[in-house]
Amino acid sequence: MRTRWWTCIFWLFFLILFFGPALAWGQARDVRVAWVPDGDTLILEGREVVRIKGIDAPETAGNGHPDQYFAREATDRLEELVQGRVITLKPGQVPEDRYGRTLAHAYLPSGENIGLLLVREGLAFYYPHEDQDERISRDLLRAQQRAIKQEAGFWAVVLKQYPEVESWAGNKRSKRFHHPDCGYGQRMSGHNREEFETLREIFYAGYAPCRRCTPWPDADR
Repeated sequence: MRTRWWTCIFWLFFLILFFGPALAWGQARDVRVAWVPDGDTLILEGREVVRIKGIDAPETAGNGHPDQYFAREATDRLEELVQGRVITLKPGQVPEDRYGRTLAHAYLPSGENIGLLLVREGLAFYYPHEDQDERISRDLLRAQQRAIKQEAGFWAVVLKQYPEVESWAGNKRSKRFHHPDCGYGQRMSGHNREEFETLREIFYAGYAPCRRCTPWPDADR
């Protein structure tokens, strides 16, 4: 009996130690934004870094690279929406990325999904992951498809890049796509490979660009 009791205590301690933080992170919480470094990242009071889940925005300058096209517009819009305000974060199944940033969907006091708003305005694009909520992913992709049709925000320029490329390769497993010269794309298995003729088609289908061979232009184009 005593052995069984100690076994229960051990497993209870194990669950709290390893799953307690994940359970805590799964709760929605209200936070105040102190700073906006780019179009998909928030710095909270207390210096916690939050990466808005389900989207990607043009990269701001860093590591010797200039701003990508529309990076400043995306950053300014996100700052306008959230800086100094209380917003709500709703984490998903994975609470952090590999850089230690909190991963969460972010909502305005009105209840509007901030990532969805940015995608709708052509300031960010849909960035799929396996662990994302299916309904939110569907809404993000639909918003992106409407923005592409309207050539909102950056789409009017981005979709015209690389007109000479005859085929872009999408990975059906990772939902990333590659330039024909990209080594990652060349090593892709035929089972996972899906070909698209234009950037418009592959973005419309919900693929996101590989970071190593992204077609995104620089801001000074």
